[in-house]
Amino acid sequence: MRGAGEETRTDRLLVWACVLASIVLLSLAPARQERAASAVRETVVAPLATLQVRARLVQRAITSDDRLTRVAARTVRAAQTLPAVEAENAELRALLGLGSALRWGFVPAEAVVGPAMGDPHTVVLSAGARQGVSILSPVVAASGVIGLIAAVEEATSLAIVWPHPDLRVSATSRTGVGFGIVTVHPEDGSDAFLLELRGVPLRDSLAIGTEIVSSGVGGVFPRGIPIGQVVREVVQGGAWSRTYLVQPAVRPADLTAVLILTAPRAAAGVDSVWPAP
Repeated sequence: MRGAGEETRTDRLLVWACVLASIVLLSLAPARQERAASAVRETVVAPLATLQVRARLVQRAITSDDRLTRVAARTVRAAQTLPAVEAENAELRALLGLGSALRWGFVPAEAVVGPAMGDPHTVVLSAGARQGVSILSPVVAASGVIGLIAAVEEATSLAIVWPHPDLRVSATSRTGVGFGIVTVHPEDGSDAFLLELRGVPLRDSLAIGTEIVSSGVGGVFPRGIPIGQVVREVVQGGAWSRTYLVQPAVRPADLTAVLILTAPRAAAGVDSVWPAP
């Protein structure tokens, strides 16, 4: 690496060389001056000008590429977040519609933590005893049953949600045929998030697609809240009742906001709040 003194001497030599070249050119005859100037333009000035133009073009290309990269990145981020935002907005609109249909006896809450306490099927909600939430309060969405309250603190509560093994709902079809208990389906793979409607009398046959709702038996869930649709019957040799697989109407993992029904509202019923599809 050259020192500052060496750089200064080099600069001085270049200046003197330019001065001497100018003096020599001025001493030449006009015809020779023109030939010398032409040679300088062709061998020095023209290449430098070309390099300068190319440098500007390269700089513009790099700048344009950088801008395009930033625009593309923003477009990708927008494309990734837009469906999630639209889904959340649709969920909130549906929940507002459910609140308008219920009119009273419910507490809105957000899923602030989930899963809770290491259990993948429990969720902490942002409402508790202070807002009127009590143990065994039903937790619902616009599409139907989500779960129920298992524990209550002053400002928060813990809900167990599908497919928690302790969550059971007395259920029947929308027409009142096929009473049973909906609970978890203990299988892995593609059926992991399905539910089972157990204990249906042998005389009651349910077709695929039949809507299953809460029956109101048991005093926890009022009658008529959607639970899901029949997928198929589980064949059990020698059984005295039928068991059906049910596709849940709600996937709790996809929800960020819910409604918690108060005890008086559950006791009063929810007739016509969830009409038949």
